[in-house]
Amino acid sequence: MQTIFLECGSVKLVPFTVTDIDLVKALHADPYGNRCTEFSTNCYVADARQLVLSALQNQNDLGLAKWKAVDGDGEFIGWAGFTPVEETSEIRLNYCLYNSNGDLDEALPDRLCTALTEWFFENTYFSHLVAVVRTDNRAMRNVVLNAGFYHRESQVIGGMQADVFQMLSPSMQSYLMSA
Repeated sequence: MQTIFLECGSVKLVPFTVTDIDLVKALHADPYGNRCTEFSTNCYVADARQLVLSALQNQNDLGLAKWKAVDGDGEFIGWAGFTPVEETSEIRLNYCLYNSNGDLDEALPDRLCTALTEWFFENTYFSHLVAVVRTDNRAMRNVVLNAGFYHRESQVIGGMQADVFQMLSPSMQSYLMSA
């Protein structure tokens, strides 16, 4: 039986295996076929092998990672989850889904982002979560704002202008409200 980290309607987030590398390559090779919160409008992580291997390592080390997203039939529809940000020791929420899934369920990115943030704060002790979105990626900006993130700062990351959004944990929000 496969571990399910999160269920969001008919979509399940399950651990990657090394046999999933080609699935990630195909997703990232489709320049108009995916929606992603990474630094471009579309995902183009050059090394799918590194993405999968780092996800497996992060799962072992941190208990959270990028996970494989599958539909009700078990078909690969993308990935979603969390990435450690080495420079700041923060955790970043990110996902990449085939656009064809949006045709079937336009609300999936919103629901998935909300479910991931809820999972994160229920299962970790981090004070906040970040999402990095390229400034011209309005669809992703709307997804993170709808989930409750707020704009923290703008930066140039990897040569591209990006906005960093942040969401505080419920306990941190309560603490700040009482201060």
